[in-house]
Amino acid sequence: MATLFFSFSALANDDATTWLSKMKTALSEQQFEMSFVVVHGNKADPWRWYHGQINGQEIEVLTSLNGPGQQIVRRGDNVTYLQPEQLAYTIQGNVPAGPIPEIIRSDISKISQWYDFHLVGKSRVAGLPARLIRVIAKDNNRFNYWLWLHEESGLLLKSALINQQGEVLEQLQVSNLQIQSEPNELIAEVAKAELPEPYNLVPSQSHLVLDWSIGWMPEGFAKVKSDQHYLLGQKEIVDYMMLTDGVVWFSVYVRRLNTGDKITIGEFSSGANHYASHQIGEYEVTLIGKIPPKTANQLLKSIYWN
Repeated sequence: MATLFFSFSALANDDATTWLSKMKTALSEQQFEMSFVVVHGNKADPWRWYHGQINGQEIEVLTSLNGPGQQIVRRGDNVTYLQPEQLAYTIQGNVPAGPIPEIIRSDISKISQWYDFHLVGKSRVAGLPARLIRVIAKDNNRFNYWLWLHEESGLLLKSALINQQGEVLEQLQVSNLQIQSEPNELIAEVAKAELPEPYNLVPSQSHLVLDWSIGWMPEGFAKVKSDQHYLLGQKEIVDYMMLTDGVVWFSVYVRRLNTGDKITIGEFSSGANHYASHQIGEYEVTLIGKIPPKTANQLLKSIYWN
């Protein structure tokens, strides 16, 4: 009986991995238009997502349907952020910082060290047949993900980010999906549009050796960027470090305090996003990212100066 259970579990894991690979391929190759809502905390944000390829270059546009009309545009490895009454800017990167869960673009073979994959069964989302995949963290220092994938195309139809207590922290729900044989007009326009050149937020190096270190971080997380730069709209330089396990990305900022500076120390969560700010000696240390509050605080308390 034990052998039969093991074989079934292995088969289920293989099937889940196959579906996740199908999703990644669909998200990079399919031409589609999708409407969805992201729910986090007491807030619901509607978005429209356009995706296609022109002359072998992947192009996507994410448009917020509430508020002033924010747009995120990606052409290949350049991401442009546009918002009314603000200067547009472009940074290098093929994963837009926006409403789409990062896990859908993750390298499945790498993150399998920190997450288990389970094919749970069939369902329906927005009137479409779907397969439910559960991505379960192997420790308590990260969250779990449930992904509902379109049975025909493999595209994401719904996602839920869930903590270790089983509480849903954030959801994405597709309301309409149109798969197209050719890129739509917006994708064609973006391919020809003049967008700002990539703006390098890092004045010198992307892996600057800082004079502080993190003494503890969850297994599997690694530093992918460290630098000193000016925050957009501010004149003060800060130390910056970005860390990831291939699914979750979070940032740590360190700022030397000046005499008379007033800072807000504390923490709060909005859906899965956690913000924590501590004062350590003459420095303000801030962490922002989708990790459990306990993990964030343990990491911040481990920071030391070399």
